[in-house]
Amino acid sequence: MWGKIYDAVIKSLISVERTLFDSTKEVKNCTNYGRSNFFELLGYDILLDSNMHPWILEVNLAPSLSADSPMDYHLKSNLIVDMFNVVGIRKLP
Repeated sequence: MWGKIYDAVIKSLISVERTLFDSTKEVKNCTNYGRSNFFELLGYDILLDSNMHPWILEVNLAPSLSADSPMDYHLKSNLIVDMFNVVGIRKLP
């Protein structure tokens, strides 16, 4: 199941690769921060059918990171930590 979800996400990113690349160039040309790298967090809503086949319902370009419950807080805070770890930002000891 996770492999199928991974494939669906990769295919969705490939389908908008040119648009993302062009947008990246625009942002890079408009920044005055002296940096040429940045990242985007995407939120995928995926439905699994009775055969455990994933269907992408939508992709959010700015997913909400607010927490409405303790479980929501736990999940989203771990997501933020993972996101920063992936991009190389680590907590100071």
